[in-house]
This record gives sequence, C-alpha cells and structure tokens, in this order.
Amino acid sequence: MDNLRLHYLQQLDFPECTKVGLQHIEEYLSQGSQRSGGGGRIPGLGGSTSDNPAQQIAQEFVFFHTSRRPYHQRLSAIQELQVLEILCNHFHEQRDSKKAMALFDVLFGNAGQLEVLCRLVSMGVAVQCKSLLYCAAIWMELQGCTSPNPTKLCKMLVDDYCLLVPSATSVLCGLPHISRRFTCNFMTSVTSLYPFSGDQCPPYALVEMITEWINKDPGLGLVSLTPADKSVIQKTQGRYGQVAQPWLSKVQTPIPGLAHWCIVAPLTQEAIRAKLNNRHRETVVHEAMETEHTNNTESKNLQIYSKLNVGIIQTMVSVNPEQSKIYLAMQDMFLLVKTVTGLIQQIANPTENDSVQTALDRLGQFFQVAKGTGGLQCDKGDLSRMCQSLPSNRFLEILQQQTEAS
Repeated sequence: MDNLRLHYLQQLDFPECTKVGLQHIEEYLSQGSQRSGGGGRIPGLGGSTSDNPAQQIAQEFVFFHTSRRPYHQRLSAIQELQVLEILCNHFHEQRDSKKAMALFDVLFGNAGQLEVLCRLVSMGVAVQCKSLLYCAAIWMELQGCTSPNPTKLCKMLVDDYCLLVPSATSVLCGLPHISRRFTCNFMTSVTSLYPFSGDQCPPYALVEMITEWINKDPGLGLVSLTPADKSVIQKTQGRYGQVAQPWLSKVQTPIPGLAHWCIVAPLTQEAIRAKLNNRHRETVVHEAMETEHTNNTESKNLQIYSKLNVGIIQTMVSVNPEQSKIYLAMQDMFLLVKTVTGLIQQIANPTENDSVQTALDRLGQFFQVAKGTGGLQCDKGDLSRMCQSLPSNRFLEILQQQTEAS
C-alpha cells in the first residue's frame, strides 16, 4: 500500500502532489494513532526516513529533498512560496490541535527544516494562522524558548516586521489576538536575542510593541505557566524526551528578560552619554546636532522602559497567589546583579547618579514583587549577598531591613 501511494504521488504534478501528500501524511498519522490506542507513538516513527512513510512523503513531496522523478529539479522561488501557502492553508483548515501538532512534528520535528519553518511562521503571522502559531509555540517550549532554533525563528520575525520593513510592525502588533501562547514565547526568545550588551540592544519598535502588549494584557507574560494539553504534547512522538510533570521542569517566561531590559536600560544610556562626552568632535555645529539627537533618543528610551517596567510589575502582581509558580531563580538575580555591577563600574560617582539609582530602584522592585507573589524563592541572606557589590541605594537598604526583621 505504501509503494502504491508513493507511486500515485509521483504521477501528480506540482503543486497537486504536495496537497495530496499532506492528506496522505495525516492518514498515516491517524492510522498509527488508532493502532497505538489513540495516544502512543506511531510504529516506525523515530527510525530512518525510509522506514517512515509519513516522513518519506514529507521529504519528497513537501520539501522536495529527494525524488525519483526523472525530471526532478529544484523548486523555483515562486514554487517554494507556493509550498508555504499550501502548508499555511492546510494548518488553517485543520481545527484539531492534536492532528495539527502531529503533522507539525513530522514536518519540523527535526532541525533540518528550520529555514522553511521560519519562513512559514512569518507567513502565518501575516495571514493570522492560529493553528500554525499554536504548534510553533509548543515547539518553542519543548525546544526551550531561549535555545538557538526558537531564537533564530524570532530573529527572522523581528527582521521581517521591525527592521526590514518598519511599516510592517503593525502586522506583528496583532500577534496576541492570533496566539497569546506564541506571543509569550516570542517575548521570551527576543529577550535572549537582545541581551542589552554592546550593540545587542533591542530595536525601539520592538520594545514599544512589547510594552503595549504587556500594559494592555498583564497576564500575557505568564501564559507559558499554563500547561498545554498533554495529549497535544504526546503527538511530538517523544522527540524531545519525556514530558515532565507538572508541565516542563523549568518553565520559561519573558519576565526575567524584560526586567533585565528595564534595569539595564538607564545604565546603558548613561554609558552611551559618557562615550559621547569623551569623544572628540570635529566642529561645534556637529556637536550641537549630535547632542540634540542623543537627547531626543534618550528621552524616548527612558519613557518607554519606564512604561515597560510598570507593565512588568502589573504582570507579576496579576498572578493568583493560589496558583503562583516559580518563574525566577535566585541564580538569575545574581547574574543580573553581576551585569548591573559591571555597568555601574563604568560610571563616575554612581551613588549620586540618577540613572544608577533608577536602575537599583527597579532591581529592588523586581526582587520585592517577585518574592511577594511567589515567583521567586530565596533564603533570608540572599538579598544582602546580592547587594554587597552594589552602590548605596535607599530602597534596597529598606528592603534589607525588612527582610532581616521578618
């Protein structure tokens, strides 16, 4: 039967062979699910492509990596775009999330098709394909949102919708309405993509968009704390190891990364200002123009990160105490303090510097709210150890006094 299906597909012209091929893949998946009682692995899956009819069809009639056709040739750019449209339409029409995830896993469970996946998800954002973005969100969580593959996916989205065509940012702005889970994981990935060091600062348009998301929907940054349907995860055929209970062993949220942005931003801005003050300028006119541009940019940055900081605090406060989960490790706090300390050392008179005090105030707020809402577990002496390398700050001193007295 397998050879008959393959022979039939080989007789079809493009793009019909791709459309029919996707239908045959889902038939194989359905048959395998029935043989294994509805939730187990499909016999043969996990072996070589030749032992797996579903993956064999995917390789030959979706990705066209192999073909026994005598006239086989590489797809043209237009035909590659047609494949993406066919895939997007197929996921859009698939209303069963379990079947959609099983198909997604056959197509993209291995890292070999990452480039196609990136382009497909970018198209999925443009056409608002909810089913595709939900599958991509689960894939990101199973891979780890800050691991290389999800980060590469999100970099392409930032390039497509924030950098290459700035006017297209409005398309990405509607992402939470398509998939809140994907939006949450996207934010987690981009905080890893832009660690706010050197030239790796996030684009202003991206920060502005995330700030708008967080302030409109405070719970958006914690969506990944809600377990996905276990039966959907099982459709990944165990490629990512045993699914941990409850949910994944280490849930990733964008909160630590976004807080890092807000705390480090004023220090980075101060460092930029110091470099400009120390730089030799050729003419007085050039200096005046540069100073005005820098002041305008600095003012915008200060406002947007202040607004983002408020949104993050609102997100952490929105956590139901009875359902709170740990989303921040004390080790994350120590690493953040190490970064902050390194930046402060580049600034003269840090105790009297407004930017330094703003950063330390935000650091204290983040620690206090995370601990108070159950998102951070720490020992009594952790705060004192955290502050040892930091300049004097009134808010942090009050926190230490309260912690020692409790």
